[in-house]
Amino acid sequence: MAEERVFSIIEDDEILEEDKVEDISKDAEFNLQTIEDEREEPVGLDVLKEKGIISEDSVTGTLLEEQVRGISKIIDKVQGKEVEEDVSLVESLTGAGISAGIKIPKGLITFGTLLYDIFQEEGIPVDETLTAKFNEAFDQTTLGKIEQASSEVARETAAGKITEAVGQLYGAGKIAQKTAIPVIEKGSQKVRQLVNAIKGGRYVKTTNNVNAARAVKKANDLNRITGKDKFIAIAVGGGVGGGFIVSDVEDIGTFGDWDFLDFLPTGLDREQKDLGAEDAQRQLLNRLKFGTELGFPIIPAVVGTGKIGKLLVQKGKDLAYSDSMLERWIDRFVGKPFRSRSNKTQELFDGIQKLEGKKSSIKVLAKDASRNFDDRLREISKETSGAALAVKDPEAFSKVISEFMFKSTDDVLTKNNIIFPGFAKKGIKTFTESLDKLGVPKKSINKVISDATAFRETTAKLKNLIAASKNVTVGKEKLNKILNERVKNILSVDYKIIDDNRGLFNGFRPAAEDITRVANILKRYARDNGKTLDDATANKLVNDITKNAYKDRTTKELLFDIGEQSALADSAVQRVNMGRYITTGKFKPDGKGGLIQTESDLNAFKKLFGEYRDAQKGIYNVASELAETVARDNFYNQLLADSKRIAAALKQGNPDILRGQIGRPIFFRNYNDAVVNLPNQEISKVPLSLKSGLPETIYKSPLDGYFTTVPYAEAIRVGDAVIGTGITRSLAYRMINLIPKGFSQAAKTILGPFTHARNFFSSMFTTIHRGNIFIPPSKIAEFLNRSRKTVQPQMLYRASASLEEMGVPINAAKFRNKPEDQALYRFLLEEGVTNQNIVARELEGIFSDITQVRTANMSADQFFNKILNTGTRKFKRLYDVAQDLYTAEDDFFRVYNFLSEFYKLDNAFNVAIKKGVRDVTGKVVTQASKPTDLELMKEAAQIVRETVPNYAYVSDFVKSVRRSPLGSFAAFPAEIYRTGVNTTARALKEIKDPVRKQIGYNSLVGQAATYTAIPVIATEAFRYLYGITREQVSALREVLPTWSEDNTILPIYENGKYKYIDFSHGFFYDTMIQPVQTTLATVQRDPNAPLVPQLLDGMIKATGKVFEPFISESIWTETVSDIFIRKGRTKEGKQLWNERMSPGDKFAAAVQYAAKALSPGSAEQVRRLYKAATNQTLKGTKYEIPDELMGLFGFRKVPVNLEKTLNFRIQEFKRDERAERNLIYRGTRTGDPVKDINQIIRQYAEANKQRLETYNKMRRLYDAVKVLGLRDKKIAEEFDDRGAIDLYGFIENNKFKPFSISDNVIAAYAKESKEKNIPNPLNNKVLRQLSKMENKLYKQKLNQPFILNVEDYLLPEPDTSMVPPLPEQPQPNPAIVQTQPSVTTTGLTPAEQALLSEEERMIVLKNRGLV
Repeated sequence: MAEERVFSIIEDDEILEEDKVEDISKDAEFNLQTIEDEREEPVGLDVLKEKGIISEDSVTGTLLEEQVRGISKIIDKVQGKEVEEDVSLVESLTGAGISAGIKIPKGLITFGTLLYDIFQEEGIPVDETLTAKFNEAFDQTTLGKIEQASSEVARETAAGKITEAVGQLYGAGKIAQKTAIPVIEKGSQKVRQLVNAIKGGRYVKTTNNVNAARAVKKANDLNRITGKDKFIAIAVGGGVGGGFIVSDVEDIGTFGDWDFLDFLPTGLDREQKDLGAEDAQRQLLNRLKFGTELGFPIIPAVVGTGKIGKLLVQKGKDLAYSDSMLERWIDRFVGKPFRSRSNKTQELFDGIQKLEGKKSSIKVLAKDASRNFDDRLREISKETSGAALAVKDPEAFSKVISEFMFKSTDDVLTKNNIIFPGFAKKGIKTFTESLDKLGVPKKSINKVISDATAFRETTAKLKNLIAASKNVTVGKEKLNKILNERVKNILSVDYKIIDDNRGLFNGFRPAAEDITRVANILKRYARDNGKTLDDATANKLVNDITKNAYKDRTTKELLFDIGEQSALADSAVQRVNMGRYITTGKFKPDGKGGLIQTESDLNAFKKLFGEYRDAQKGIYNVASELAETVARDNFYNQLLADSKRIAAALKQGNPDILRGQIGRPIFFRNYNDAVVNLPNQEISKVPLSLKSGLPETIYKSPLDGYFTTVPYAEAIRVGDAVIGTGITRSLAYRMINLIPKGFSQAAKTILGPFTHARNFFSSMFTTIHRGNIFIPPSKIAEFLNRSRKTVQPQMLYRASASLEEMGVPINAAKFRNKPEDQALYRFLLEEGVTNQNIVARELEGIFSDITQVRTANMSADQFFNKILNTGTRKFKRLYDVAQDLYTAEDDFFRVYNFLSEFYKLDNAFNVAIKKGVRDVTGKVVTQASKPTDLELMKEAAQIVRETVPNYAYVSDFVKSVRRSPLGSFAAFPAEIYRTGVNTTARALKEIKDPVRKQIGYNSLVGQAATYTAIPVIATEAFRYLYGITREQVSALREVLPTWSEDNTILPIYENGKYKYIDFSHGFFYDTMIQPVQTTLATVQRDPNAPLVPQLLDGMIKATGKVFEPFISESIWTETVSDIFIRKGRTKEGKQLWNERMSPGDKFAAAVQYAAKALSPGSAEQVRRLYKAATNQTLKGTKYEIPDELMGLFGFRKVPVNLEKTLNFRIQEFKRDERAERNLIYRGTRTGDPVKDINQIIRQYAEANKQRLETYNKMRRLYDAVKVLGLRDKKIAEEFDDRGAIDLYGFIENNKFKPFSISDNVIAAYAKESKEKNIPNPLNNKVLRQLSKMENKLYKQKLNQPFILNVEDYLLPEPDTSMVPPLPEQPQPNPAIVQTQPSVTTTGLTPAEQALLSEEERMIVLKNRGLV
């Protein structure tokens, strides 16, 4: 009996408990008898129910229709019927569940039979063992047939294959916890004792059983490899027991089976042994290896990842200040790069986003006001010829309006409130007379006055908001006067020397008399200070003043530098501020001996700089400046309030716990406090001194005088800008990389006409993702219409206004928004919902990086920007319009999502009130407790920010990728991942809230539909529509280009031709599912291969897909690399030119390729459309107009050219073959002695292993094109045309042709050995081993595991310590070798002919089937 043999090994110290082994053995014997009794049992649904595989109600109620069909197909297979229909995904998963359910108890039984077999007498054939008999008998039973059929159905899809394996592991683990694990745990404690006892020879019966001894030795080896004892328990308890019960371990596979981890001792042995005991040992060891991997390698990784995750959650806001270098490292390299706030505190990040949103809203407000003037100007131009003439000279006309709006009447203080009293009668009279002379109708004049009045009332309200700030250091009356002066003399004034001279060629040059007037002022200034200036020197100084004049970005005042003439001056250079000479309505000259003494002097400088008034620009500047001053003041106040709030909370609670949750205060009155409270951070040595739009004399920031960290201070100063460092800021780098990268990416997106349609329709999926389609249809229609109205200015107004200016009869004004719609858009801007298109904002960031001005290189950067402005003036106008459209297309669905979220929240509370629902606090929801509309709107806005891709929430690390030569729009996939996780987290949170519960459920349904239903339904619908089988889909994947092979594809078969739609191309949520899709596609390619290595291959490939947007070459970098680095070859291997071309032709080919690669994204589509319309082919492929028009929406039908694909892959095979052959000799022809005598042997094995994969790919392609209808004759012709008919023969016969060593190579090595007087690494011994390896490899079948074990062919290392080295052995004479018959006539390689005996030759020929 088997149990007696087991106990003879362990004697008194049992490894296995007696009753356990006896139960297993009896179960095996009982089941054998049961199997014999059940062989003739009929098969049907009733049998499945009786066996307990499916329940009674499963068929009648809970099973879906497809599940029933899946079971029916299994029954048909069992009954021997042919199943012609394709297996669906649901049917496959149904089969997986049934198969796993049967395999679990079967695995437990075969574990017992294997234990029995391993201790049987020597010499029992494998097919006569208890295990073999059991398997043979079981396969004939109803249950066995069901297992086989269900397994076949399961493996029709990758998901089914994976599910079958997971089901076995889960079930085996459950059983193992109760049976096998206690048995094996006890055994693991005795392993060391047992091995020591065997070594000591104390167990006589054990030493007589060779197989048992081998098994124990192998088990101990594995135990020792795991290392420390504490991991043994984890490994055994977590997986070994389950591993013994899983019956399909060889089908599932291990990590050790994977090529990259083949050094692990857990690779499975799949070569069946002849003798039963040996094969039982092999199978049990395979199960042991499988089980060991289940527990051991996973635990440390899971524990480590869990600890980091827990650390980030519990101490996330305090890790940066930790005294632990590891924790700071985790924050810096794990937390910071992937969180939206980067290295900012949450409060600082939120404050910056609010500020940026407010600034965007301000711009829209200012644009609206200036558009009113723009519309009125066009009206006037149409209504009167006189005004039309004035418009041709807009400066005078605009000046009239500007002076009326900003200079004719001041705001006044009434009852402690700043108001606009209305335009003075005198001012209205003068203005009306001026326009009347131009022939402007009274009606139009009144409209201008009305618009101007409304604008002035708005600015008065903004002034009151400024005056309400506690940070203003003067009273309201004085503030009003100062602000009146700023509006009249600074904000509504511009200078041509700044605005017209941005390009390389100056558009404004001061008049000679103006230069002379200022030169005279300079000479007087010098005289007053006891110095003399001649005319030439004075003119040079004037010229320098015109070159260095600039506008301060914060105060908007014009500044210029001049050499100080006074001996009492504090510095050698005086900075002159043109805005300081008019204060409270009065001229204020410089002191005695100063530069500007009279208003005439001031006006001379104004004329020198070309002061002018443009009403439209003035309106924009005034509105944006006043509003941004308010926003920035609020920003500073909120930051300080947040810091104080956190400080107060830490005092009341436990700081050690709270810091991780709420952070730390970040502002401190003195430097030492900052150092102590913000440890391990660089503290700014200078306290904060922040600017606003107001002069420093009347405004002091609440943060002034506080100390904080350098990064925080920088963030407060620059907002959400990401400052470049080092080489990325250099002028050369910007010219070489940033400019071409930015323009090429813009060409492929915003400037491509067809990409706009794709941008619009792809954004539609965000509504499904969050479940915002699960609202009443009437509301959907209403919100879509409201969205259109809200984004109308960007979508229609800009374009129509441009057309109107060109003379097209169109009224742009009618496309303006209604006030309520524009108010909504401004609200959404302030909340950071709109104007956050990833592509548009990333390009905006790149162009901002390009035009940066560095303090240390100001002159060079300014000159560079002049060149750039000159060359891109027309481009900018086109780009601005295209960018507005691109942003609006995205904003359309952002607005819709916001309206839907607000509706869902409002409706949820109304329903809760009606039903008397209790909220999360347990209180009944009432109308009084319901949040206000504004609160619900803010919550809706927050939801959209969290769940729709938003550039403001891209981390600084990801944003900085835009500057590198790598990555194209890396921010987009980063946001897809962020919003995908956020959507799930928010839905789960909402489900726990009784009020919001249904919103959460709808969100999860929408997300599930987006990730699974949409792509799966689309694929299955196309398969059904075109009658395409799953086998044909798999074949189609083999012929796809590399960038589409793992994507979601929609197969098409029309007019005898295959086509496909790359669904992933227009479906941006594919980013979330592509890792899974890639893994499944890898498994699907070979259903019979071990699962774990396939999963690992798929996961590695999927990981590459995840990181590809961040590390792949940008459009520009790839183009340059293809031409210069890869020397005329693309990454995919396509040759751009023939090496034999002349340099001129190569240059032309390179230019043509670059022009195509960098041209606007729609250029190639236009070319295809033209060819389709004219019924022409493009590079041998015929295109159809409807197919190309679908590309507008990102779903173009791509024709599949099987012959062309085959041709290209043959070329690719030959290229790979050359590279693989070179691997054999790598590092052995350097002229130096080769130290490793086995180097060529190892490299020969590695080269052939890679060659096998190349052959495998070609065989899969061969199978694929046959499935897709290409005939053998045509396939052979394609191979023959490429000079590869021999390759065709091997591929057709599923045979592998290993590398052989040519005569020339043998001779070359012999020659080099002789000339260099070094040992020959390709000597006779090595050649003999290579010949044996080659002979072995001729038995290799394609798409099967590599059969060569290089360890079996390695030569023994010479023992140089005792035996002197042998002299170099004589080499075969090359001349003699070269006279041997060729391989085509003898069937032998040159090496075999030279080195093998006659008997050995016959053996080789026999193995090859040639004798």
